[in-house]
Amino acid sequence: MTLIYFLIVIGILVFVHEFGHFIMAKRAGVRVEKFSLGFGPKIIGFKKGDTEYLISALPLGGYVKMAGENPDEEPTGAFDEFQAKTVWQRVKIGVAGPITNIALAFLILPFVFMIGTYSEGPAKVGYVDKGSPGERAGFMAGDVIEKINGRAISDWTKALTLIAVNPDTDVTVTVDRHGEKINLILRPATATELKIGTSGLVPDMPAEIGRLKPGFPAEKGGVKVNDKIIAVNGKTIYHWNQFSSLVRESKGKKLTLSIERGGLRIEKSVTPVMDNDRFVIGVEPIVRSVFKRYGFFESLRLGFDKAIELIDLTFITLKKLFMLSISIKNLGGPVMIAQMSGQAAAAGLSAFLLFLAFVSISLGILNLLPIPVLDGGLVLFLVIEAIRKKPLSRRTMEIAQSIGAALLITLIAVVSYNDVMRAFFSK
Repeated sequence: MTLIYFLIVIGILVFVHEFGHFIMAKRAGVRVEKFSLGFGPKIIGFKKGDTEYLISALPLGGYVKMAGENPDEEPTGAFDEFQAKTVWQRVKIGVAGPITNIALAFLILPFVFMIGTYSEGPAKVGYVDKGSPGERAGFMAGDVIEKINGRAISDWTKALTLIAVNPDTDVTVTVDRHGEKINLILRPATATELKIGTSGLVPDMPAEIGRLKPGFPAEKGGVKVNDKIIAVNGKTIYHWNQFSSLVRESKGKKLTLSIERGGLRIEKSVTPVMDNDRFVIGVEPIVRSVFKRYGFFESLRLGFDKAIELIDLTFITLKKLFMLSISIKNLGGPVMIAQMSGQAAAAGLSAFLLFLAFVSISLGILNLLPIPVLDGGLVLFLVIEAIRKKPLSRRTMEIAQSIGAALLITLIAVVSYNDVMRAFFSK
């Protein structure tokens, strides 16, 4: 099923991308010889007018073949060839594919909110890890994060994303503290070899038991699902991380847990055991979220805002990657897309559409980069042609295309390596 969902994602995105080129080429009067979904040998197809429509054997891509688009082809002088069109017409054809991918996100994101999605609520700080960047910056439990570097924060996902892409960089965080607006300077620490920023700020999460691991001390000691831990050895507990820290720091000594169960307060004794180099009692928290559907007009607004947010975050991430502020090990290729396609589909239609929109935006923006062999590279050549009043020489374009192809092959090699390492060697 993961493979099927992956092919659905790739099929939709490629079709939309190539359809953008196709429609704009037709509008400009360019003769489109082929419109193929997939590469390689033809499986099925038909011809209508000047265009042959195909489904080809390899589903990982697709293409539109326009008359005279290849610089190696000698122009025949026909009015309906790509090279016969004005620079502006060719630019519009070049950007139409990526722009259509981005437009797709604006189209489908309102459906995410109409179908319904899990609401995280505001980015309220529930706990600040001791000695963390958040504690040094002056954050306190109860702070609500409203802005990071001037960008409005609607939920924890956006807050943690902006923190993650700013390792070892000062960011200005505006918080609401009991009605007072306060600006704090946070410098996220670099976490792991991925160079991801971490702050030590944790969402609000009561110490409520959501799952017991069979055979571990909590189960043996009589702790039950839905129990709320209100104290450990007499110390009041107000957050899951605080509770977890006390267990880890116990050094295997017996702990007395004060538990709220069915309106009653009871006590249970447990002795943590070592598991994966840390002391645990074998419990996991309850993760509470609210599923909410929105009306038509509110969904349009929320979908638009979400699309703008995803575009903004994509540009920020690209900038940080080019500056080597975050590691290229964060990049993923077909395997990661396939895995995430399956996971998103398993989470429901709303999650799948959100994932599709995110990948569509990423594909659109990446294709607009001014790298030869990408659509943005074609636009770069055309801009230079407009400035010079004549096209670049064939030799210059061949060299540029070779460099672009080498960069693209390197990128493919990097993401493929990352995929393999995640799939087979990650813990």
